[in-house]
Amino acid sequence: MATRPARRPQGPAQRLKGALVEASRSIFPSMGAAEWRSVIRGEPAPRPNPRMRVHSNSFWYHIRPRALPQEATAWYYTFGLGWMSFFFFMLESVTGAILMVYYTPSPLQAYADMQKIISDVPLGRLLRNMHRLGAHFMVAIVILHMMRTYFTASYKAPRQFIWVTGIVLLIMTLVLSFSGYLLPWDQLAYWAVTIGSSMADAAPLFGSAANLLLRGGVDIGAGTLLRFYLLHVFALPALTILFISIHYYAVRKQELSPIHELFAPDHPKGWGKPTRRKVPFLPDQVFFEVALVLLLTFAFVAINYFFWDAKLESHANPGVTPQHTKAPWYFLWLQGMLKFGDKILFGLVLGPMVLVLPIVLPYLDRNPSRRFADRKVAITSGIIAMIFFGYVTYAGLPTYGIQQSGSQEILTEFVPIEGEGIVDEVPWSALPETPVVYEVRVQNGGVSHTITDLDGNVVEESALTAETRHLFEEFEEAVVHWTEIDPRFLNPVARLSVEPWTYVHDERTREVVNGPDGKPAVAVKRASVVLNFQSTEVDPNTNKVKALTNEDGSPQISTSQQTDFLHRDSHHNQLEENASAPREASK
Repeated sequence: MATRPARRPQGPAQRLKGALVEASRSIFPSMGAAEWRSVIRGEPAPRPNPRMRVHSNSFWYHIRPRALPQEATAWYYTFGLGWMSFFFFMLESVTGAILMVYYTPSPLQAYADMQKIISDVPLGRLLRNMHRLGAHFMVAIVILHMMRTYFTASYKAPRQFIWVTGIVLLIMTLVLSFSGYLLPWDQLAYWAVTIGSSMADAAPLFGSAANLLLRGGVDIGAGTLLRFYLLHVFALPALTILFISIHYYAVRKQELSPIHELFAPDHPKGWGKPTRRKVPFLPDQVFFEVALVLLLTFAFVAINYFFWDAKLESHANPGVTPQHTKAPWYFLWLQGMLKFGDKILFGLVLGPMVLVLPIVLPYLDRNPSRRFADRKVAITSGIIAMIFFGYVTYAGLPTYGIQQSGSQEILTEFVPIEGEGIVDEVPWSALPETPVVYEVRVQNGGVSHTITDLDGNVVEESALTAETRHLFEEFEEAVVHWTEIDPRFLNPVARLSVEPWTYVHDERTREVVNGPDGKPAVAVKRASVVLNFQSTEVDPNTNKVKALTNEDGSPQISTSQQTDFLHRDSHHNQLEENASAPREASK
C-alpha cells in the first residue's frame, strides 16, 4: 500500500514552531507544544500524564525521580547542599573548559598564559576568579553536605550505598581541587605541591615510588605539571561524573530520607508525622532549579567581579622558599596533625584513615533509629570530631607551634624577596623622592624614633606624605609588637629607609630626564630594612633566653637586613595585577 510522505512545515512561522518543538523534545522527550503550554499555564496534567514519559524515554532522566517527597525537600532540612555541589561542579566544568583553551601545561609557558588570561583574554580575570572561588565553594559545600547527612543519620539502611558514593565524591572533590593547585605555576602552587608530594615520599616501602609517580621525576618540573594537568582536566572529572551519576541514581532508587523519622511520632509539634505529599519533577522542581541556577550564577558573577580577586603570586622559584608555606585550607588539618608527632603515623596512617573510615560507618553503626533522641552518642561523637578537626586545622596554620623570628617576620612583612610587602602597597608618588631614614629604638622598655636623611640631618614629618607617615607608623608598631612576643628580638634598633636608586635617562643622549617639577625623574627607589638587636642564646638546662656579651662586657649585636627595589613602571601597576601580597596569597 502506498504511503503519503510527511508534509514539511510551510512558512517561517510553522518552521520556527517546528524547530522549537523539536528542541523541547530533545531536552524533554515526549513533551510537545501542547504539553508545554499546559505546563506554563499551570494547568493540571492530563491522564495519562505525558510529563512522566520523559523519565522513560530519556537516559539522563533516569537519575532524577518523577516526584520528590515534599518533606525531604524542605530547605531547613537539606539546605540544598547536594544540589549546590552539582551546581558548582558544572560551574567548574564550564569555566575550566574555557580557561583550558588559553593554557599550555608547560613550565616555560604556564605562568605567561596565566598572565595573559588575567590581562588580555576578554573576561579572563572574571572566569579565573569564578573557577578559583568555585573550587573553594565546592569543597566547602560537599563537606557541609556530608556533615548534614551524618547528623540526620541519612547514611543508615537502606541508604548505605548513597553514603559510600558520597564519601568517594568527597575524596575526589578534594583531589580534584588539589590537582588544580599546580597549574598556575606560581610560588603558592609550586610549594604547596612540594609539601604534598614530600608527604608521600615518607611512606614506607612504596613512598619513593609514589613520589616519583606524582612528580614524574626527582624534582617538580614539566612531568609533574603535565601529570596534574591531565588528572585535573580529564581523569578526575570523568570519574567524578561517573560517581555523580551513580550517586543520583542511588538517591532516586531509595529516595531522600524523610525528616519525620528524626522525631517521635507523638512529637507535640507534629514533626514526627509523615506526609505523603510529593513535588512533581515537571514542572515544579524544574522551574525551581532553573530559577535557582539563574540566581546563583548572577550572584556568583557579581561576587567575583566586584568583591573577590584570585591574585597570582610571582613565578615559581625552586630556589626561594616563601615565608609561611602552608597546605590548602581543606588540608590544613593534615598539616596540623604532622606537628603532633611522627610524619608516617600522623600523615600516612591516621590521615588516610580519617577519609576511609567514614565509608564503613553505616556498617559499624548498628542502631537502626534515626531519631535525635536515640543517637546521643553518635551526635556527641560528631560534635567532638568537629572540635578536633577545628583544632588540628588551627594547628596547621604557620603561626601554631613554630618559633617565629621577629627579625625575619619584619623583613618579610615590609620588604620581602618574594611577592609584595607593605612598602609595595604605598603609591609610587607618595614615597619619598629624597633619602629618608626612619629609625626606631626599643630599649629598656622605652620606644623612640627619629626621621633623618642619610647624613643624619633631621627631616620634618610635615615634609612627608600621609602615606609615608602611615608606613613609618606601621613599621614602628611591628617592631614594638615583635619585641613584646619574641624574647630573642632584644633591644632592637630598626631602620626603614627609602631612597632614589636610579634615575630616568634619555635613550639617545643618556642624560638624566627631569620630571614635571624640574627635578631628576627617579626610575627605581630602594627600600631597605636594617635590624640591629642584641644576640641571644637559649640555655639548654633552663630553656631560658640569655643575652650574649663581648669580652669587654658590651652586648653582642646581630644584624639582619633586606632590600626591595621599587621600579616606577611596575610598582603599583604590574605588581598589583600579577602578584599578590604574601599575607593574601594563602587566602
